[in-house]
Amino acid sequence: MAQLYPRPQMYSAREGLRSADEAQATSSGREGGRGSEDGPPSGFSWEYLVALCTLGIVICYADRSNISTAVLPMAQQFGWDKAYQGIVLSVFFGGYATTQILGGKLADQFGGKMVLAAGVALWSLFTFATPAAAAAGTLPLLAARVMLGVGEGVAFPSIHSLIARNVPPSNQTTAVGIVTAASYAGTALAFGVSPLIISKFGWEWVFYSFAGLAVLWLPFWLPVTTRDKPQLRTPPESPTASRDDDATSPSTDAGVSSASASSAVAAAPDSWALLRRREVWAICVAQYAQSWGMYGLLNWLPTFFSEYYQVQISDLGSYTLLPYVFQGLLGAATGFFADSLLRNGWRVRTVRRVLQVAGMLGPAACLCLAVSPLVGASAGLASNLITLGLGFSALTLGGVSASHLDVAPRNAGLVFGAGNTAATLAGLLSVPFTGYLLQTTGSWPLVFGITAFHYVAGAVVWALWCGDRPLPEDGAVAPPARG
Repeated sequence: MAQLYPRPQMYSAREGLRSADEAQATSSGREGGRGSEDGPPSGFSWEYLVALCTLGIVICYADRSNISTAVLPMAQQFGWDKAYQGIVLSVFFGGYATTQILGGKLADQFGGKMVLAAGVALWSLFTFATPAAAAAGTLPLLAARVMLGVGEGVAFPSIHSLIARNVPPSNQTTAVGIVTAASYAGTALAFGVSPLIISKFGWEWVFYSFAGLAVLWLPFWLPVTTRDKPQLRTPPESPTASRDDDATSPSTDAGVSSASASSAVAAAPDSWALLRRREVWAICVAQYAQSWGMYGLLNWLPTFFSEYYQVQISDLGSYTLLPYVFQGLLGAATGFFADSLLRNGWRVRTVRRVLQVAGMLGPAACLCLAVSPLVGASAGLASNLITLGLGFSALTLGGVSASHLDVAPRNAGLVFGAGNTAATLAGLLSVPFTGYLLQTTGSWPLVFGITAFHYVAGAVVWALWCGDRPLPEDGAVAPPARG
């Protein structure tokens, strides 16, 4: 059985991980409403926390997605061409990119609760202000869109930091799947309800009604308690695991010397050095590649059905809603499925690699088919293929969307923020680029083909570089890989 204190010249990897965590916990900051370092605060429920985070993301994506439908009557009223519509849709990502890493770092250092609350308040304010900004002219409108992005940029990094600290490792991928699936639910809500609101009350009320959702959410969020200490994933115990820890030589992969472990505890880890690791670059590249399709498709999908298949605005909901409903349901199930595989002894890297690659190659194939001669003039068949493709993309919730919890549990917010910055860059480029292509060529097959290429390229990089254990720069001695 492993000793609590290591013998001279010997130090187990599991003990090194635990000791490094204890050293960091003693110096971590506190936030109002956060709990003790060693256990959950009184009345704490991680399930309730995840549920509120899920609702927060629903509001987040509803507030960003409503303009995808509203832009059609807005363009008619204000005389916007496709290129300008692309700028209006994409400038959001400029603000969104500025607070990804910052939001993650603040959440890792001070706690994600108030970072998320501030973000919700800010983005809701500028959602409400969008109609007035649009009427005032180009500069106010673009400023409102940027500030919407600034507020929403902290949402996912702060939530993933909260998951790393408050959700048991055996349930973390499930939590990620549920919370990320909420982004599809928010998009589905906006796509399903916006056409009805526009038809009955005018496009302005799309923004007013969705902005008001924050007023209902904040009173439930502010009293929530959270804890400081990251929840670390360790491999399953075997009957001989403890003896192996004591008997391992310093030269083997499973063990580390006491000097190395002491160094890991004593030296403050350089969390920014994580951004130089190929495992983190794998996250960034995969996020960029899949978001080229996700953001481009999300912002232009109503226009695609309206122009390519001549679907009326009042009927758009039946074509644009189903893909995101299906994606949300499958995404939530994917998180549970991934955690189930890990609990049954599958290697972390195998689970992350298989789900991510399937989640990128599937959409590539479906998008190409959706604009192929095989579909013809059938909007229904195209919608079914896009629905299937987005369903495949939900598998990535068990891949890249959880990888930062594997490689950097103590800096999960920072690493997620880096990946989401790359994803945001894809949106910043893909949305106006798509508008330019449509303005100059009018070719939807070309747009979908470029998107498919991004999916395939991202899948290749991910398969080669993805990681499966905490990195040294995260401040921990990594345990042996699972399986």
